[in-house]
Amino acid sequence: MSDPFTLATVSATVLPQLVKFVFEQAGKVMDKHRSPAKAETAPTTGDQQSSALAELEQSARVLRKYTVDGAQPHTTDQELLNALGSAWRRIESLTGQPLDVAAALKQRGVHLEFTNDDIDGTVTAIKATAITGKANVSIRFNDNVVRAGGEYTAIEIDGPIG
Repeated sequence: MSDPFTLATVSATVLPQLVKFVFEQAGKVMDKHRSPAKAETAPTTGDQQSSALAELEQSARVLRKYTVDGAQPHTTDQELLNALGSAWRRIESLTGQPLDVAAALKQRGVHLEFTNDDIDGTVTAIKATAITGKANVSIRFNDNVVRAGGEYTAIEIDGPIG
């Protein structure tokens, strides 16, 4: 099982996406392990697996407050961080695979790379009216010269993102 990155280092911007992703994965794992098809194919469910599922369910109840019920996640909320870490570990132990959180967060957001040698016109990387709590925006801009009269705008909030 891989050790998740330190939850204390999670930014307030990324935390909502992380909570939602882990909550969704928890639901998928619980559905899979408790489905009638799984019960028919598995001769017995071990005590260890039953315990892991019960712990995952308990953690998912806490995460539900932030994904469904509308509570705002905070990086200082110890109950949330504990539930997030516990759900993460239980998902990995029940699936036997590490969660690819980096890929999941990238899918939920916007990633833009722009390279140009010269700008003498107008370049806008992203236009949005709003960025919701679901968005993860990352921009990398490489440019050697922005000439007089040229303009580069990394983000112009003129249409929703997220």
